[in-house]
Formats: sequence, structure tokens, C-alpha cells
Amino acid sequence: AEQEQVVASVTEALGKGFSGWLLAGVTGSGKTEVYLRLAQEVIGRGLSVIVLVPEIALISQTERRFRARFGECVAVLHSGLTSRERRIQWQKILRKEACIAVGPRSSVFAPFDNIGLIIVDEEHDGSYKQENDLLYNARDIALVRAKFCECPALLGSATPSVQTYYNACIGKLTELKLTSR
Repeated sequence: AEQEQVVASVTEALGKGFSGWLLAGVTGSGKTEVYLRLAQEVIGRGLSVIVLVPEIALISQTERRFRARFGECVAVLHSGLTSRERRIQWQKILRKEACIAVGPRSSVFAPFDNIGLIIVDEEHDGSYKQENDLLYNARDIALVRAKFCECPALLGSATPSVQTYYNACIGKLTELKLTSR
């Protein structure tokens, strides 16, 4: 029931401009299932989804879940790819053969022109901070990009960062909760 309520709340916001959401869910509460259901709704509207995960090590698990549900329309972007593999994935997005991109912080820059939702899983993780060369926090860039694309951004975590929690407390983000496993 909690998952259904979360999905319904965010779905209602689709197509209505920018909105920021904090999905605070205990471990095992089904945050990934919420992401999958929302992605289904977004791609059903002909839009794209970016799914950020904090580390390359977590990509394969997330990729498997998304590919099981959506098949080959999932592009995977990360630094472990060869330049040829990376080019293939970007071209897949540019040719609109992929409508979902999964990857770590740099995936926030995936070349979609019709983004309907940006998801940042484990938003509290320090891996979202790029500390070499160009300095940025992918969580913050995700919110900015969602604002420019006039779409929702969903930040998920079992232990939200202090900054994200504060933004929910002052109304910059709407908090949604998943309390049971």
C-alpha cells in the first residue's frame, strides 16, 4: 500500500513541471520496485528516465532489474566501459533506441532530450561528489537538470543526507516514506 501511494503521488506530478521528492524508505521496503513502476509510467508517456546509482559496483544489480522489466531500451553508462562501448551506449540514446540510462554520477549528463524523471538512488552516498577536475555533486545536478527539463526528481535513501532531509523539512522537496519491509 505504501508503494502504491508513493507511485501515485509522483505519477500525479508527471507532466506538471519540476518537483523534487525524497523517498525515505527502510532497507528492503521496495524503493527499487517504486523506481521500476515510475519508469514504466514515464516511458509509457514517450519520455526518458535517468537512474543514478552511487557506484559502478551497484550498476549490474540495477541494470539487471531494469533490463528484466524493460529489455534492451536500457543504456548503461560508466567509466568501466571502453571508449567504443561508451560511444555505442551514447548513440543508442541519441538514436532513441534507449529510453532509460543507468549509471553513476556522470550519467546525469546522458544526452536525452525528453527527460520525464530523474532518480537518484542512495542519494546520501558520498560517491555522487566528483572531486577531481570539474567539481560537482550529481545529486544536486540531478535536481538542477530536472528543473531545466521540467520533470520530477526522486531522491531515494534509507538514510537521507542532512541536506536532503532539511530540504524536505523546509518544503523544497516532498517527503514520501516506505516504513515496512
